[in-house]
Parts: sequence; structure tokens; C-alpha cells
Amino acid sequence: MIKLNDGFLRYPNIFIAVGLIAGITLTFAGLSSLAWPQSIPWEGAGPLGGFLGFLAFTAIAISLIARKFGLNASQSTVAVLLLLSIVIGAGALWPLLVALWFAVACTILGYWLLEKLKIKTSVWHNCFLVGAGIYGASVGLIAYFPVNYSGIYAAALALPVALAWRPIVEKGVALLESVNHGNTNERPGFGVNYLEAAIGVLAVVYFVVALKPEVGFDALVTHLFVPAHMSLRHRWTFDVTTYVWAVAPMLGDWIFTIGYMLGGEAAARLINVGFIFVLGRLVLDCVLWAGGSAVGARWAVLVFLSTPLTYMVGNSLFIDSIWASFVVAGTLAMLRTCFSSAIAENELPISGFLLGCGLAVKAVTFTVLPGLLLLLAWRFQSWRKTAGLRSFALGFGFFSAIGGIPYATAWWLTGNPVFPLFNKVFKSAYSVTTENFSDQRWGRGFTWDFPYRITFETGKYLEAYTGGSGFQWLLLFIPSAIALIVFKKTRGVALLLIGAVAIVVVFCWVGYLRYALPSWAILTAVTGVGLSAVITSRSFLSRIYLAAAVLTVALNLLFFAGPSAREFTLKPVFDQFGKEEYLRARLPVRSAVELVNRLNPDRNPVAVFAQPLMAGLSADALYLNWYNITFRSEINSKSDEKGIADVLMKRGVNFIILDAGGNGEVCCGAWAEKQALIEKISDKIAAFGAVSVRKLKTEYLFKTELLINAGLESIEGWSVPEGAKYNPETDIIQTNVDFPATQNVSVYSGRYYLNTVVARCAEEPTSGRVQITWLDAKRQFVRADIKPFDCIGTEWAEHTMEVMAPLDAVYAIVYISGHTQIPLEFKRNSLRQ
Repeated sequence: MIKLNDGFLRYPNIFIAVGLIAGITLTFAGLSSLAWPQSIPWEGAGPLGGFLGFLAFTAIAISLIARKFGLNASQSTVAVLLLLSIVIGAGALWPLLVALWFAVACTILGYWLLEKLKIKTSVWHNCFLVGAGIYGASVGLIAYFPVNYSGIYAAALALPVALAWRPIVEKGVALLESVNHGNTNERPGFGVNYLEAAIGVLAVVYFVVALKPEVGFDALVTHLFVPAHMSLRHRWTFDVTTYVWAVAPMLGDWIFTIGYMLGGEAAARLINVGFIFVLGRLVLDCVLWAGGSAVGARWAVLVFLSTPLTYMVGNSLFIDSIWASFVVAGTLAMLRTCFSSAIAENELPISGFLLGCGLAVKAVTFTVLPGLLLLLAWRFQSWRKTAGLRSFALGFGFFSAIGGIPYATAWWLTGNPVFPLFNKVFKSAYSVTTENFSDQRWGRGFTWDFPYRITFETGKYLEAYTGGSGFQWLLLFIPSAIALIVFKKTRGVALLLIGAVAIVVVFCWVGYLRYALPSWAILTAVTGVGLSAVITSRSFLSRIYLAAAVLTVALNLLFFAGPSAREFTLKPVFDQFGKEEYLRARLPVRSAVELVNRLNPDRNPVAVFAQPLMAGLSADALYLNWYNITFRSEINSKSDEKGIADVLMKRGVNFIILDAGGNGEVCCGAWAEKQALIEKISDKIAAFGAVSVRKLKTEYLFKTELLINAGLESIEGWSVPEGAKYNPETDIIQTNVDFPATQNVSVYSGRYYLNTVVARCAEEPTSGRVQITWLDAKRQFVRADIKPFDCIGTEWAEHTMEVMAPLDAVYAIVYISGHTQIPLEFKRNSLRQ
């Protein structure tokens, strides 16, 4: 290690000091320009105080457990997590066990696959990520078929555990021994233990928050919606006419589906947090690989976990934690390939596999590739000799095979591999526009004052408040980047260049910070490498640097809250009533979804005139936004009650979720008129704040008569057997169960129909029936709906049956029939839609 007091390094120290002072100055200048205390994102002093109190309580708990049982900080964290899971009760313990079960199964599966391919690795999280990629891709492949049941998923996770239980026990014992005895090479003293305790405190925060109910927008629109849909309907239809994003890369959603299928929402959220922890470990590995110290590596992890952007991803069910884990792990494997001759042959295929998984999670992975390709070109002679072209070909094959699955699916189903993007290039028949999709909320381009802008103008680049990207970019990143250059830290500079190039490429496309999360992790590791280089001495510069690191973490925690988590309450975690109260106050639409599920057992499509937060809905949701442009166009083209009712009936809609605030987006003008029409054609069943559940009025449901001569004015249209008797003078037909009259009509699957008969006894008391037999497009039997009724006199009586046409029904046979051989008389049989 180069010492800072060497005479040669006096001038480099000056450059680092200038960068550090400039960063501190800019930070205080930015803070002084804010409106205090309004700029602090917490909802008030109470939530902030509760959060700080929880941090203090957790720190004390870790300290007490460590002293009581003689444990170090890492073990204490594990103990606190287990105690919390027991306190929370069985409702949270099972989701935690599912998440751990998933982690173990993935690690074993990944280890087994790499061993079979003769690819050696000693990095456990590479095995875990490989296994997670295999499981996720497998779910994506079987999602086409109605076979997605919890038993199948449980068997898939149980198989590797059952076959490898001996190695699991051995590895577990070895792990416990290593933890008990410690590793003096990686745990050099007092500073590391305190840093690990601080990391443990934040780990507990992430763990507890994962047990709260989901209220995030993206999660309820997509990342929780897809797993819940798979659990309720056992398949995913990939129907872009209902959800325009239905064929987007979904490896992250398939991984969440595994947790949701076995442990519900909490298990999926815990898996998400698990990937945050994996990402933190990757930050540590990046620092150590680049020559950083154990202290610097743990400072980087602490800064990363304290960053509000990281908390935003861990607090809600985004797929970014999964995506970033794959990308950062793949990048680190490629760096090892290019700089470490001993393991290059093994790392390149792993890199290709993990980056392919990243591509299967998000198409924005393409923005990371230019920097990696430049790295491969720069170090070509090195890795060509050590890894060889065979390893490169194997890695590229893995990348193409697993990364290409969602794009091949989209191409096959829509004619556009990145549907609904790049409509100018790919002319899909399902695209309603020839313009390329563009998110107008965010700009594009990269400016010289980028670190300052993302720190104090974060709202321009993310759904966040000031400081949402973290305060390390001024306080630590600038001096760290200078330190890497002046100290000639080649590996650290490689990390710097890869992260920086990826950010530039992303922002030239769209200036959105979540699309740069892998780069955020890599560049946070850069701060750890730079910090390691500076704090190796007890100089004044070292003390300032450590003070800047402490200030960074403090500011990050002060601005920790985000738009969807401005409070820190534990009621939804520890109390079921508190959970229900939390959802009613924060997101009443989730209560509306639960009610609709109970009222809609046939799972007819539900019209959603509210925000598209429909995760958990057992039926298809018809949105009035760009997710379903056809439905939106149909509704917008109607200006009267009958027109809107006809659209809903055509779609088979019976229930409506309506936001009185105006679709959650607008409230005035033309929409106010539409809302009034929707309210007129429907009855309110229940209200949850501004959100109401409504049912289409019966008078609109059954307006159209489908049968010819429903009043039996003649028998035209009816098939009347010889055993039935029709009287043209009285317009009455007499039938029994052996000689029914029938009529065939065309129907729509999923639509409601009302079958009404008017009948009386012909000779003596008997039974009759209301009957419809449904046929598919090939006129093959689908289902018969029969409702018997009793006839006890000669007075005419009306009998009705409301029924929904089953899936695949194209035709219906309507019967005029008795239920026994004793005849009845009918004077009407009507089928209305």
C-alpha cells in the first residue's frame, strides 16, 4: 500500500484535499439553499423521531446481544432478525422461511449447474444468482400453461435441498465455525466491527420494512400484479391487448412469483430485500477486488445501504434490486476475467450468464454493455491468453440464450422484440402508434455539474425528493475518483470508467436514476476504494475524509424517506388491524380489490376508472390509460349512458372500480362528464374513501334479445321435435324432458346472459328447467347450465337464470324443456345480453 506521507505523494494529497473541500463546500451550499425544515422528506418530526428511535433501539439490541453471547456484529444482526421474526409471529416467520428456502435452493442449483459445466467458483452469491436465474427463466417458460400451483413450486425448491442435504449441513457447520472464530485477515479490528454493527442496524430496517403491506405504484401495477395473477389464475396470458407491457422482460417478476406462490406478498418482498443484501455484498467484493481495505469496503456498503435510492428500491417491490445484482455480479466476473489470469477461464462464462439474466430482467441492460465491450477490447490480449475464445463463446452463448428468451417471446407474439418500444423500427400489428415510446417525465443528456444536480435537484431524475440519490456524490465520490487516478489504482479506475460510461449512455437515452442503479452500486464501491487509499494513515486529510463519510451517512439517513414511505410506522408489521388501517389510509384501492374478488367469483373483467394499482385482482383489469389503448379509445368515443354501457357489456364487465377524484389522474372537463355517466349506469356497492366499487345496473345488462320469437308468436327459429306440441292460436308450446324445443345462438365468452321462461303445469304438478348448453367454435360441448323449478298449478310463473358464458363458449343452445316426463306449457323463453 502506498503511504500518504511519502514525499512523492504530497502534491497528489493536495489534489485530493481540493476535491474533498470542494465537495464539502458544494454540499453545504446546496443545503443552505433548501427551505428548512420543509425540504426534509419525512411527514413530520414524529416519523423522523420514530425512525431515529428505531435505529437507536436496534443498535442497542445488537450491542446487548453481542455482549451477552460473545458475538460479533454480523452474528448479532442475524440474532436480531430471528428475534424479530419470532416476535412478529407465524404470519411473518413462514415468509422468512420461504425466502431462506429460496436462497438455499438457488445456491445449490447454481453450484450443481456450474459444477456440471466444469466451471469452478468459490463465490457463493454467484451460485445463488445463477440458480435464481434458472428458476426465474423456468417460471417464465411454464407461465404459458395453467400449471402454476404452489405444490409444483414447492417441489422445484425442495428437490435440490433434498438431494444435497448432507453438503448443506457440512457447509452450515463450517459457516458457523468461521463466524465463531472470525477471520483476522478480513476483520482487522475495532473499526470493522463498529461499521458492521451500523450495517446490521440498516439491515434490520430493510427487513422490518419488507413486512409492511405494499403501497408502491410500480409494484401494484406490475411487479406484484404478475405474481398475484399467476397465483390466482395459474398462468400468464402475455396479452398485449389488455396489458401493453405483457411481453416485457419479466425475469424479476418470475422470481418474485416463486416467493409469492409459496409465502405470499411478504415472501416476495423479503426476496427483494435479500437481493438488496446481495447487492451490498457485491459492493464489498468490488472494493476488495480493486485493492480496497476491509474498512473501506464496509464504509462503501454502509453508504450504499443508507442511500435513499437504495431504500426506495428495497422499500417497494421493484425489480431493480434483482437486475442490479445480476449486472454488478456479471460486471465483477468480467473484471476478474480481464485482470486475474488464474480464474479467467471460469469467470467469463459466469459473466455471460449473469449479464444474460440482467438482460432478461430489463432491456436497459444494453446500456451497460458498451463499457464492458470497451473493457474486453482494452484487455483483449490478457483474457485471450488466459480465458481463451472458447470461454468467450460459452459466455456469449449463455448471454444470448437466457437473455434472449423474453425478446424472442415478444417477437413471436407481437412482431416486435422490445414491444412496445421502438415502434418506428418494428412495425407490430398490435401497436396503435408508429412513434417510439418516450417517458416525457424525464429529460435526457449529461452535464458537467451532474453530481450536484442529482443531489439537490433529484426530482428531475427520479420520483424522489432532494437528496434521493444520496449525498456521497459530492462529499466522497469526487475526492475518491481523484485518489484512484493519482494513486494509479488501475482496478479502481476500471470500476470508475465502467460505471461512468453506463451512466452517460443511460442519460443520453433517458435521464432516470433507477436505470442507473448498477452504476450507483459500482460507483459507491469506487468511493470505498478511494477512501481505503486515503485513510491508511493518521493524517489530517484522513480525518477529514472520515468526517465526510460520517456526514454522508447522516445526511442520507436524514433524507432517507421517499414519496411512498414518508413515515416509519411499525403498526402494519405487528398488528393486523394496524395493517388494515394503514391500507385504508394510504391506499384504499387495495380494499376495493379485495371486495371485488369476493363479489366476482366468475372472474369477469373489471373496468378500472382509477389508478392502475390492481395487484391481487383475480380478474383481468381494463384500464383507462395507455396500458389498454383500445379500451380507452372505446370509452372515450362514447358520450352517452347507453354507449358506455354497451362497451362494458361487450367486454363482459359487471363490476367497476371508480376513483371519484377522476381516474387518479384528472378531475375535470371531459372526464367529469364521463364519470357522471359511469355513475348513472352503475350502482354503488361500497366506498373506500374516494374509491368505490360499483356494479353495472341490470337494466343495462340485459337489453338485447337474442332469440327469434322469444314470445313464441311462431316456431320460426325454434327446433321443435315431434313429441312437442305447439298451438299457433294460443302461442303456447307443450314439452317435457324427452322432447325439448331448442334454438341455437351466437354468444361471447365472459359475458352475462339472462334466460327467462314463463311456464305453467299442463296436467299435474311437475318440475321444469331453465337450461343453456354452451358450445365452442367447433360446436363441441363446453358446459351446461341448468336451473330446475317446481310447477304446482295452472297459473303462469316466470323463472330466470343469470349466467356467464364460460371461457371458449361461442354458441349456446337454449332449451324449452321440462325436468321430468310430465309435460309443461311455455308461452315465453327469452335470452338477453
